[in-house]
Amino acid sequence: MFDSDALAEIWSTLTRHKLRTLLTAFSVGWGVFMLIVLLGAGRGLENGSTDGFRGDAANSIWIQSGITALPFAGQKPGRRIKLDNADYLALLALRPGVEFVDAELELSGNFTIRHGARHSSFRVRGAVPDVRFLENIHVREGRQLNDRDLIERRKVAVIGAPVLDILFGKQPPVGEHIWIRGSNFRVVGVYEDAYGNEDDQRAILVPLSTVQLLNGTSSELGTLGITVSYSDAQAVQALLTTTQELLAGHHHFAKEDARAVRSFNNIEHYSKVTRIFVWLRVFIWMVGIGTLLAGIVGVSNIMLISVKERTQEIGIRRAVGASPSAIVRMIVGESLTITALAGYLGLAAGIGVLGLANEFLPHIEGLRDPAVSFEVAFGATVLIVAAGTLAGLFPARRAVQMRPITALRNE
Repeated sequence: MFDSDALAEIWSTLTRHKLRTLLTAFSVGWGVFMLIVLLGAGRGLENGSTDGFRGDAANSIWIQSGITALPFAGQKPGRRIKLDNADYLALLALRPGVEFVDAELELSGNFTIRHGARHSSFRVRGAVPDVRFLENIHVREGRQLNDRDLIERRKVAVIGAPVLDILFGKQPPVGEHIWIRGSNFRVVGVYEDAYGNEDDQRAILVPLSTVQLLNGTSSELGTLGITVSYSDAQAVQALLTTTQELLAGHHHFAKEDARAVRSFNNIEHYSKVTRIFVWLRVFIWMVGIGTLLAGIVGVSNIMLISVKERTQEIGIRRAVGASPSAIVRMIVGESLTITALAGYLGLAAGIGVLGLANEFLPHIEGLRDPAVSFEVAFGATVLIVAAGTLAGLFPARRAVQMRPITALRNE
């Protein structure tokens, strides 16, 4: 589109009024800079918010015991519903709509857990092997709980990383024994729960059947969890209704009684947060583009002034045979050069500020990894080029509409 002579001419024109060119370029660069920083900050807020859901699977639903609020079949409200192994088996029967099922019960009582001279207090959670899918647990040493542990009620334990540090220090834990409420448990693995809260990490996982034995209950459960294979909201709701009806039938409470068993629908909460950030991104783009447009209008005005000042020059060019397209290329080229250079500088400055924030800002709750993706940077680049072209088109159109003889007479 432009040869070296054309580029040299554009550069000469732009540097003829340095202050005007710099101020115009600054308005465009500032608009792009603000757009990139706002988008990066929005991404950081989104990362910080979604981290809270990574502790559990995003498609998980948790169910806990509750107290009935409605009378049913001659029974008064206020009856406590206790989940049990039959509920766990009923949820397993809902596959393939249900992917994984977790059933848990905590070891009751106050006790200290020991290994040699080291000791402290931790949660001891009876669980089934599927717990790793529900809570995004990663085993970094040894192994997870398995079905044989459950069937044989083995006294084995998978300990959290903080438990390892306190009870073992730098000593290898796998194969060692820890003392839990009067019994020796063999450590078979160490897990990490990177996005879990402190309670989730300062815990020890043991087979559910072993905890039920030690608690003196054959089948009681504290919590049930499932992951759902459906992505359709109606299918998820239908599965929840089926689950409620199963539990209501088993424990004899009204299926409309939402307080009889309490549920936490991670899918619904995650979906709400995702929708909020979709609208936040739209808002940021609108604000950023609005700021950028203000700069583009400034560029267009400056080009109009430039066309006015160069009326005789344009008339001479037309008189010696310059085509309208050549005049358009010249005006659009000047506009594109200002917006492209200023836009890229704004883009680079915005990415640089986000990089510095990632490197040096202290940890802020709810904000993680503010940055822009390649797609966003590419989109901003396209926006800059389009804006530069549009900013120059109107003044260029005005320039080619002038008759050469009229332009030459202009004072």
